[in-house]
Amino acid sequence: MAKDQTSGRKPRGGNVDLVYSALRDDILELRRAPGEVLDEAEIASTFGLSRSPVREAIVRLTAEGLAQALKNRGAVVSRLDIEALPAYFDAQTLLFRMTARLAAQNGGPVAAARLKKIQDRHEAIVAARDANGVIQNNRLFHLEIALIGGNRWYHDWLASILDQGQRVMRLYVRLHAENVPMDQLSYHHALIEAVVNRDIDAADQAALADAQIVRDEISRQVSTGSGVGLPD
Repeated sequence: MAKDQTSGRKPRGGNVDLVYSALRDDILELRRAPGEVLDEAEIASTFGLSRSPVREAIVRLTAEGLAQALKNRGAVVSRLDIEALPAYFDAQTLLFRMTARLAAQNGGPVAAARLKKIQDRHEAIVAARDANGVIQNNRLFHLEIALIGGNRWYHDWLASILDQGQRVMRLYVRLHAENVPMDQLSYHHALIEAVVNRDIDAADQAALADAQIVRDEISRQVSTGSGVGLPD
């Protein structure tokens, strides 16, 4: 009897995961702006849930640094920390280079063919001006490089770095709404070629150049105050 009474209910953990995933996507894709209040009542109403799973989801987001708890005032979407951007880009560049070197060392034509397939899709997405698709497929490209490299720790660290940087990437893509600079695509092709030829030094240089594109553009916009939507 007890089984029949509960069989149609979603597990509590499933509700938390649902709200967490939706809010996380909204934050990373800038649909919820930095500094925006995460209103538990409003979010609970949207999902048709009690406030408890919403609160738990927000706690998880806070642990990831995507939300910030305010004393006696709930929580807000974390602001982008401009001062922390150089350290973020240092970490991203290091992981790009490390994973690219390993991919070249352990790769070859078969591994490179997988990268080429992702890159072909990437160029189609760029041509379609699909901003979210560009970000997600760029993530897939670099994680595939990490998979080819074969070090799961580097892969997991890179996944975390790329996820944390989605808001930065969104700003970069917004700057280039009409077209993504061809340099970005050329460095991806250079990475593929380095994996084909098992050329570790070439992979390192291509990864460094690829990482530098977004770093240079965002740094320039911050220094000139050109209005890319960066929070105060």
